Amino acid sequence: MKILLVNPAFYDGQQFSNRYNSYLDWVKGGNLYVAPFEPPLGLASLYAYLKTQGYQVELIDMQGLLMDSAELAKTIADRQPGLVGVSAMTTTLPAALKVAALTRQAAPAAKVVLGGVHPTLDPAGVLANDSVDFVIRGEGEQALGGLVAALEGRSSIADVAGLCYREGDKSVIKEKTLIIDQDSLPAPAYDSFPVERYIQHNQLLRDIRGVSMLVSRGCPFPCSFCAVHQTMGRKWRVKSANLVVDQIIGLKNKYHLDGIWFKDSILNLNRQWTRDFSQILIERKVDIAWQANTRIDLINEEELQLMQRAGLTQVDLGIESGSPQSLAKLGKGITVDQIKEKVKLARKYVKVFGFFMIGLPGEEEKDVVKTFELAKELKLDRSTWSIYSPLPGSTFYDDLVQAGTIKPYQLDYERIHFTETYEGICKIPSERLKELYREINEYFYTGTMIPSAG
Repeated sequence: MKILLVNPAFYDGQQFSNRYNSYLDWVKGGNLYVAPFEPPLGLASLYAYLKTQGYQVELIDMQGLLMDSAELAKTIADRQPGLVGVSAMTTTLPAALKVAALTRQAAPAAKVVLGGVHPTLDPAGVLANDSVDFVIRGEGEQALGGLVAALEGRSSIADVAGLCYREGDKSVIKEKTLIIDQDSLPAPAYDSFPVERYIQHNQLLRDIRGVSMLVSRGCPFPCSFCAVHQTMGRKWRVKSANLVVDQIIGLKNKYHLDGIWFKDSILNLNRQWTRDFSQILIERKVDIAWQANTRIDLINEEELQLMQRAGLTQVDLGIESGSPQSLAKLGKGITVDQIKEKVKLARKYVKVFGFFMIGLPGEEEKDVVKTFELAKELKLDRSTWSIYSPLPGSTFYDDLVQAGTIKPYQLDYERIHFTETYEGICKIPSERLKELYREINEYFYTGTMIPSAG
């Protein structure tokens, strides 16, 4: 059976290229949302897993290839796969469903399965689309392998954990699956997508010839805006330090890399693992720069010193807000004073990149101004700014549904790109919020003065 895995794009082909170029200053300044461009590591992991099972599989990265829908339809028609798997976040749900519909037209005999964050959270809603045959909830490697085996008649669909499907006029919904032993999974196949384009993007964004890695899954923290625990659980599971270093060396040598950016929500959650990882990098003289996400309250000077010796050059911190009221609502358990203290400490050793969010539920313009003022005071090396979007599975989303502000799973998903506004979420009119967003980005990325927000 031929299997196609498709990474849908936020914007079709040339539309993305035009947007990327028009916001180039913002991208160079650190904005991760205005033209999102991240390698499909989840699909690359699925690809690698299926390959180890002996299956014939191809990954079509619409984003990386700058492929438009017409080209994708022709590719599917030419390949005539038996199964098409599509990844879908809430932000890419419209694009994913478009891929499913194109598949129905171009290869009517093919089965279509959707996986990822949004299908995990709303399997019944996704299965209500006639172009979708199956949904995989949770981590998909084993479930996707099980689905292929079932479609080939070697097992039963009913026995595949995490696999949801229609049975008559009803949907069979199963619990999500989690893979405890991360070392049991093969490394993502970077050669399954146009890796060099992502390396070039990182050179613009992070001043380094590098590529992203993901080495852990799950998060135990209760941030109100985030739903990662709904899809990957609260138990943090990480690959062994030796295996991660092996994979870094392999990527470095194959793609002539100078750096790695760890996209894990929190890389240094376990101090013993971080210590082991850093010491192995030093002992094996890997000589590669790396950057990682962490939390304000996990910044520790002794650990920073060791990580710097091991090649750490930048930490990315989820600061989010400079408003005490907003920070309390976010559930991050940090204060403005703590942010200032930890950023100052981190800057003694490495560069600091900050994540900020405006337009949070209930925010007034004064809250946005406080966030802007804090960001100026911190003097970060780079920062990225987003407009809050309601993500299903998060506490904020549930609160907004309960308050009647939004209806469950009836969002305008085209507007969930972290750069658009939803009327009524905060107390700032949508047009004013977008104006503030542009002014803040222009200030940090082009040096434009902002009289109204400053």
